[in-house]
Amino acid sequence: MKRVALRRRSLWLVLGIVAVGVATVAAAAVAGLRPADLTFTPKSEADMTNIDVARAWAKNYYGAPTATSGPGGTWAAPLNLDSNYANEARSVAEDGTKWLEKQAKPRKMSGNEAIVLDVDDTTLTTWNYELYSNWDFNPTTNANFVGLTGTTFTGNMFPATPGMVDLVNEAKALGYAIFWITGRGDSQHAATIANLVNDTAAGFSNIVSVTLNGQTIPEVDAGYPTPTAIDTGHGSFTDGLFTKPPVGSYPAYLDTPQFCGPFIHATPAASCPTIQYKSGTRAYIESKGYDIVADFGDQFSDLEGGFADKVFKMPNPNYYLP
Repeated sequence: MKRVALRRRSLWLVLGIVAVGVATVAAAAVAGLRPADLTFTPKSEADMTNIDVARAWAKNYYGAPTATSGPGGTWAAPLNLDSNYANEARSVAEDGTKWLEKQAKPRKMSGNEAIVLDVDDTTLTTWNYELYSNWDFNPTTNANFVGLTGTTFTGNMFPATPGMVDLVNEAKALGYAIFWITGRGDSQHAATIANLVNDTAAGFSNIVSVTLNGQTIPEVDAGYPTPTAIDTGHGSFTDGLFTKPPVGSYPAYLDTPQFCGPFIHATPAASCPTIQYKSGTRAYIESKGYDIVADFGDQFSDLEGGFADKVFKMPNPNYYLP
């Protein structure tokens, strides 16, 4: 979930659902979400959702109305699989599965059809960290949930997003190649494989439980299929999980005016924005002969920029990454 402070961090319920009235908010939610205008300046308190109210609504949505936040709070409780969040995530996964099955029927699958997935809050759910951090991202404590204490692997803490393991397993059974593109950095590559697949797939010894701030939870191996092997051209990774390289180490395929070139050649060099980084990586995958039939993400920036036949927006009211 590599998210730097500049790109993060306030409740999407607060920043993303600002409108001139409750009715307008409800209509937008029904009609279909769209990217937020982060330049919008409320003229009145009535144009906003109270932050404490938004947190309460988020807890209700995740089926945890009595949850308490902070390191000493109830973050260790299992994700509520009967919550409105879980039901909505499964609904999107079911829609995605139907689309993939429909696309597989009229064509003779060549092995070059592919799906692309984001990691955080698309295939792994970070609700426990939102509670732990009180919606205030910190790269050190977030790395603990990713599975790292410093550079040492200490076990993964993010559960699979409801419905998504079934979707990816079905996609693989239908013959689709499976790729992940995440904003997490290369330093978290192995820990991410461990969480998505299992510890041994990432070259680690199996860990059974994780203890943080005096609370112990089962260590999470989500059980996704191993990503399809591909030469990613950076970081010496060839497993089909694309983590984001550090500034100064972007692969050549991103060094174009359409994608990350302007940021690579800026003075000083800058981090490539999510849309350019992810769309450029999808373009690279398709340049290897794949057709990306579906792209799944919880942020609009996961989905914009083309190079996918259809996109699926997963629910995530907790943060917004432009």
